[in-house]
Amino acid sequence: MVGKLNIKENISLKEFTTFKIGGPARFFVSVKTKEELIGALKWAMEKKQEYFILGNGSNILVNDRGFDGLVIENKISEVSLSNGRISVGAGLNLNYVIENMWESGLYGMEQLYWIPGTIGGAVRGNAGAYGGQISDVVKSVTFLDENLSVKTFNNIECEFNYRHSIFKQNKKLIILSVELDLKRGDITESKKIAEDIMNKRKKGEPQYPSAGCVFKNIKENNFNNFIKKNKDLNIPEMFIERKSISAGWLIENIGLKGKEVGGAKISNEHANFIINTNNAKASDVLELINLVKRKTKKCFNVNLEEEIQYVGF
Repeated sequence: MVGKLNIKENISLKEFTTFKIGGPARFFVSVKTKEELIGALKWAMEKKQEYFILGNGSNILVNDRGFDGLVIENKISEVSLSNGRISVGAGLNLNYVIENMWESGLYGMEQLYWIPGTIGGAVRGNAGAYGGQISDVVKSVTFLDENLSVKTFNNIECEFNYRHSIFKQNKKLIILSVELDLKRGDITESKKIAEDIMNKRKKGEPQYPSAGCVFKNIKENNFNNFIKKNKDLNIPEMFIERKSISAGWLIENIGLKGKEVGGAKISNEHANFIINTNNAKASDVLELINLVKRKTKKCFNVNLEEEIQYVGF
């Protein structure tokens, strides 16, 4: 115990990730307030320890050796709805926020339903699905900067892009809370859309432990370059219309669906998912990731980029 902080040692990170993979954190602490977060960061700096901010652990791969530093689990969970301002803590579960907003007659996040992350993690990686992304409803983000001062960026200053934000680019900017820009009214249609999305996810995505989609789809300038380099490829019309090539489709086309290494497997249901079928190791997953990258480069002359984040590597 350090002050009011309950800093623990050698805590397995496996149970803190949706992948159920990873070794121990040398130090681990869970924080529920801004003050506790600042205290944990100061402790890490004083002890010259690296630190990692953990949300729901849904888009990460933790090294089998673990993380040689302080893992800070962000559980900041305040919700404030006053004077038309909607602010939610970074540690809140995304689905909880969507459902909580419905109770207040607010909607606009339904396309993000059933994404297993926190608000902070979703903003950091600009999470999205089914044509929507969280940046569509972010008004501003309050965060700690490198000097542990509280700052606020508006939507433009967050530099959102496909699966990207300034918070992903600069790991020293730590999200505290997010102000949302939602609509008020009849939530019936919003709930129907969310339910449809949930059912699609349950049917189309594997039910084994995973980190969600491993690779980014090919969009924007990368899309145009891909088309030029693969003129003879029979690309589905919907990809052309969306100007987005599915990474899962590419992986399926090179025959890697169902490929296994150790306890890790490229899912038969969705080829952009690597699943933990039998006590997989991070090294098993990494071997599959590198295999996919080599084969897609050879077959399509494209460099697939990971959507997941590596921890402890």
